[in-house]
Amino acid sequence: MNKKTFLISGMAALLTFGGLAGCGDGVDQDNGMSDGAQKDAIDSDTKKEASELYSEAKQNLQDIKQNVEEAIKDEAAKKNEN
Repeated sequence: MNKKTFLISGMAALLTFGGLAGCGDGVDQDNGMSDGAQKDAIDSDTKKEASELYSEAKQNLQDIKQNVEEAIKDEAAKKNEN
């Protein structure tokens, strides 16, 4: 894969998981009319899920970064061999 493919994949992952994590801010996320109660059980679950998704997205981005760095090194090694 080339650099553009890795870049686009990383950006897509960042936007996807960033959007999901941004939706669960823990402030009255009852998915209905506001009951006035903030940080209730539903909100706590939403916040926990968002935190887990954020951690997963962060790990995915680190993996993508490592893959890109390895691909760049491989390309450089191939160019040096020629």
